[in-house]
Amino acid sequence: MTPLDEGALLEAIMDARGQIDFLWQFFVTVHIAIFALLFIYDHAVEGLNWVGKIFSVAGIAAFEWINGNALVNAYFTLHSMHEQYRWAFGQANRFHASFYGNFVLADFSNRPEMVVYTHSTALAVVLLAFLSRRFIQAKSGRTSAWRD
Repeated sequence: MTPLDEGALLEAIMDARGQIDFLWQFFVTVHIAIFALLFIYDHAVEGLNWVGKIFSVAGIAAFEWINGNALVNAYFTLHSMHEQYRWAFGQANRFHASFYGNFVLADFSNRPEMVVYTHSTALAVVLLAFLSRRFIQAKSGRTSAWRD
């Protein structure tokens, strides 16, 4: 077995970080669109019957699951690559103290838990918005400042 080249491992780490950034950006972009639909164009959601709402929520839940799993797997991969880097090349005397602390010792083991929290919270907000229009609308006797 040939040892892994330090440059190749660093490139793989940076690629994994880029993939994680892309997945987070995709998550945020999709949710901006979903929240815009729910909060700004709420009349479009009101027009959906229960079957339409169920399919909409199911589609959003599927997205949360797929994106969340992709992020969790990317974080597991990134964490294992950092462990490999520490094992093979992580001698403290090779690096500036701040680089050593912020890159070599970087720990991503708690990130999958954060992904579960963010994705489940986003899905809960969507569910609440679909289940109760009062969750996102002003009382019927008052007009919204956004619509004036």
